[in-house]
Amino acid sequence: MKLNEIVRPGGFIDSPKIIGRGAGSGKGKQSGYGRKGAKARSGRSKRVGFEGGQTPLYRRLPKKKGFRPPVRTVYVAVNVGALEGYEGEMPLDLNALYNAPVKLLGDGELTTKVQVRASGFSASAREKIEKAGGTCEVV
Repeated sequence: MKLNEIVRPGGFIDSPKIIGRGAGSGKGKQSGYGRKGAKARSGRSKRVGFEGGQTPLYRRLPKKKGFRPPVRTVYVAVNVGALEGYEGEMPLDLNALYNAPVKLLGDGELTTKVQVRASGFSASAREKIEKAGGTCEVV
């Protein structure tokens, strides 16, 4: 057995370095905190956003008015005129067709009877679909 082959016993944990117990300890006098200054004092942590006395970023930027929701629903706009000529017995599911929430708007003319499923309908779109004999279903 050689000194470099000695293995510590299982579960061995180094004891932490004891500081501030005189020059002989290796961590005496300033105890690893250097000389004077904020970093040598107790309670030395700086608050979040502290920039060394410079006016911090959150105070330099102008305040914005209003509220913007974190999750905003973006609708795909489809006009009623795009449904003209659809002939099918099954309801036309626009959300599945566009793979996104769809709002149907009233631009264009509709003469065919259509059953439509979408996330939203404008008043004029609903009126035109029902006038042509179709139905509107909000999904």
